[in-house]
Amino acid sequence: MYSRPKVSIIIPVYNVEKYLETCLNSVAGQTLKETEVIVVDDGSTDQSPRIIEEFKQRYSHFICLSQSNQGVSAARRNGLAHSEGETVLFIDADDFVPSTYCERLYNALQANGVDIAVGPWVRYYTDTRQAVPEDMEAFSRLCLEGEEKTLLFSNFPAVMALCGKLIRRELWDSTPLTFSSYPAGEDICPSIQLIACAKKIAPVKEAVYFYRQAREGSLSTSSKERFGGLFHGFLGARDYLIQSGQYAAYAPGFEYVRLVCLLSFMEMYGLSAPEEKLLAQHRSSLLLPARLFKKRNLRFRARVKLLKWCLRTGISYARCMRQVRRSRRWLFKEK
Repeated sequence: MYSRPKVSIIIPVYNVEKYLETCLNSVAGQTLKETEVIVVDDGSTDQSPRIIEEFKQRYSHFICLSQSNQGVSAARRNGLAHSEGETVLFIDADDFVPSTYCERLYNALQANGVDIAVGPWVRYYTDTRQAVPEDMEAFSRLCLEGEEKTLLFSNFPAVMALCGKLIRRELWDSTPLTFSSYPAGEDICPSIQLIACAKKIAPVKEAVYFYRQAREGSLSTSSKERFGGLFHGFLGARDYLIQSGQYAAYAPGFEYVRLVCLLSFMEMYGLSAPEEKLLAQHRSSLLLPARLFKKRNLRFRARVKLLKWCLRTGISYARCMRQVRRSRRWLFKEK
């Protein structure tokens, strides 16, 4: 007798042969058995298709699809079209989860009658095998609703990524999601839209999502086109919050996440001429009132103040911060 899966796990794959087995083993061994795993090969040119086929032969609940290279959003949509689960869970092919992950999320979703169950993210460094947790403040609650949902913004990836969220299919189908055409930052807008549309969210402290850092070929280690993707992803999410009348409630958390990400990028990579132009074109959206950040630390508020001064004077924030760093090194050396 057919039994509908409780969870559809959707994994887009593109050239991740070094890490794919770890990911697939972590979902194959879930303690919640009523799952289906849909693996979508997005035109890989390495050994990923062979690894996927091996798992398909070993596990009857694995569904394997292939397509020409169209990007992660297209791969996810393809997986969704072939899924039947009550809930949807996205996992990136270079990440991994504990064996109790789906069970903990699903039980929390059902017990609390929520639309989304989400666990904290932990940075997993491939080179050192070190696991570093993100902020855990939001995960001391059983349920978040209304303005309480803004607590999630303290755990950046849990807000910015579609991965690691167990989503009721009804919420996914009823939310008008906006996907970016950029190869980076494509999750930001739809993820924040889902959070804003969810009536209730269950934070599940024990359901840890391990996301891999410092891997070769990852967009997280490359600056190419990343700033444009991040910028437009946040801009789309901001427009949505304004149009839906929810911006005032989300502004302190949302703008903090947005500025931390954009400032950190500029300080690490600098900006090209087109990226500087993009920043200048949208400067009004970045000239934010200081009261939004009154509870943030002094260093962050100083960075925001410098950004506003740079935007008003036309001076490059990235170049300004490089000069600040050089000055600090010189002063330290003199001492």
